[in-house]
Amino acid sequence: MLDRNAILSRIPHQGASCLLDTCLAWSDTTLHATSRAHCDSRNPLRRNGQLGPIVGAEIAMQAAALHGNLTGEASSPPGYLAALRDVVIACDRLDNPSYGTLHIHVTKEHGMAGGLAYAFSVMAEDSTLLVKGRGTVVLRQDKEQA
Repeated sequence: MLDRNAILSRIPHQGASCLLDTCLAWSDTTLHATSRAHCDSRNPLRRNGQLGPIVGAEIAMQAAALHGNLTGEASSPPGYLAALRDVVIACDRLDNPSYGTLHIHVTKEHGMAGGLAYAFSVMAEDSTLLVKGRGTVVLRQDKEQA
C-alpha cells in the first residue's frame, strides 16, 4: 500500500492537483487506488462550485501514471494524456458526498515504446459505477532518446 506522500513522489501531479489518496494494490497490469478529492471544496478542477463527472477520468489517468511509474514503464520525463475513448458517465456530478471514498481501478491494455493504453473505472464506495473508459498516454522522449 502507498500513502499520499509516496504517490506524490511518483507522479508529476503535486499539491491539490494530485487527486489520489492511497494505492491499495498493484500488479504488472492493474492498480487499485482510492480518492476523496471529489469531496474537497478546494479541488482545483471544480467549476461553478461543482465537480463534473469527467474529472473521474482525470483521477483514473493519474492512477495510470502511478501504475506506469511503479512498473517502470513511465518515469521521467512524464507522459501526457493523448486520448480518451469509450467513456461512460453514469452520474450527474462527481462531488456527491454520498459516494464516500472513490475506488479507482486501472488495467494496462497495451504498452509500447511511445505510450501506454489503460482501461479504467471509478466507483463509489458501495461499488456503484460512476465513470469508465479507456485512455492513451503518450510518453515524452528525452533528448537523448529522440
